[in-house]
Amino acid sequence: MSEQKQEYTADKQFVDEKFDIERSSVVLEEEENSPIPEVAAIVSNKDDPSIPVLTFRFWLMAVLFSCLLSFFNQFFWFRTHPMTISTLVIQLLSYPFGKFLARVLPAGPLNPGPFNIKEHVLVALTANCAGGTAYAVDITVIQKVYYLQDFGFGANFLLILCTQMLGYGMAGVLRRYLVYPAAMIWPSNLVQVALFNTLHKDEDLQAGQWSRFKFFCVAAVAMFFYQWIPGFLFPVVSSIAWVCWINPKNQVLSQIGGAGGLGVGAISLDWNNIVSFLGSPLIVPWWAQVNIAMGFFLIAWVMVPIAYYTNLWEAKRFPILDSGLFMQNGHSYKVKTILTADNVLDSDKYNEHGPLRITTFFALTYGIGFA
Repeated sequence: MSEQKQEYTADKQFVDEKFDIERSSVVLEEEENSPIPEVAAIVSNKDDPSIPVLTFRFWLMAVLFSCLLSFFNQFFWFRTHPMTISTLVIQLLSYPFGKFLARVLPAGPLNPGPFNIKEHVLVALTANCAGGTAYAVDITVIQKVYYLQDFGFGANFLLILCTQMLGYGMAGVLRRYLVYPAAMIWPSNLVQVALFNTLHKDEDLQAGQWSRFKFFCVAAVAMFFYQWIPGFLFPVVSSIAWVCWINPKNQVLSQIGGAGGLGVGAISLDWNNIVSFLGSPLIVPWWAQVNIAMGFFLIAWVMVPIAYYTNLWEAKRFPILDSGLFMQNGHSYKVKTILTADNVLDSDKYNEHGPLRITTFFALTYGIGFA
C-alpha cells in the first residue's frame, strides 16, 4: 500500500512538474512576444532547432555574396553619387541561388535538404556585416590621394580593423538593451523579416486572393519598368522645380526653389530621390517622418534663408548651399597652399590666405548636428 502511495505521489509530482514546465514555457513565450501588434504579426517567437543552419550552401553563398557586396559598395563609394547594393538585393539573389544549390548538389552533407529560412537569413546577415563601407577607409584614401601620405598596408588595415571592432564591441554591449527586449522595434528590419516570410512560408489563401510573393513580384516588375522614366527617358521629372518657372532668370527664386538651392516646392517623381535621405517612407514610422520633416523645414527653409538674406557671417559672399571651403573673398580655399612639404600647417601662409570660411547652410547644419 505504501509503495502504491509512493508511486502515486511520484507520478503526481511528475505531472505537476510537467505542467509547471509547460505553463512556464507558455508564459515565457508570451513574454518574448512583442507588445507591438505589427511586430508580433511579422516576427515569429517560435524556433525549430531541427532545421540545418551551417550548411555548405550557407558558407558558399555567404563568402561569395560578402566578397561581391563589399567590393562593389566600396568601389562605388567614391562616386559623387554613390551606388549602394543593399541587403534586400542579397535576399533576392540568394533565394533562387539557394534553391538551385538544393536541387543540383548531391544529397548528404553538402545538401541536407530544401533550402530553408535559417540559411537564407544567415546569408543575408553575413553579407550585410561585410557589405558596409568602413569610414576609416576615407582616412587612408584622403591621406594617400590628397596629402601623399602612405603608412603602408599593415597600419591602414589595423586602423580600419580597430574602428570596425570598436563598433561591433559597442553593439555587443548594448544588445541586451536594444536587441533582446521584445519591445524594441527596428522598422527597417521588419521589412526584411516580412520578405523572408513571404519567400519561405505557405499561406492559406482564399479564392482570388493574392499571395504576398505574387504581390511582391508584381510590384517589383512595375517598379522596374517605371524606373526607366525618371532614370533614362525623362530625367527632368527627377526634380521639378516649378517655382523657378515663374521667373527663370531670378537669382533668389533659383536659390530658394531650384534643384541646386533649397528646393522649396520642388517635386520629384524619382523613387531614388525620395528615399535618398530618410529611406523608404513605407518603412519609417509616421511620427519619425513628421519629426524629421519639421526639423528640416525649420532649419533649411526658415533659419537658412533668414541667415543668408540678412547676410549673417557675410553669407552672401558664398553660395547658399555648398559644403566646400572658401576664402574671405568667396573663392575656393586651396588647402595645400597653407601646408608645408611635410603636410604641417604653415602659420605664415595661413595668415596670408586668411581663415577658412564655410556657407551658412553648412555651418548651421553642421553645428546643429552636434546638438
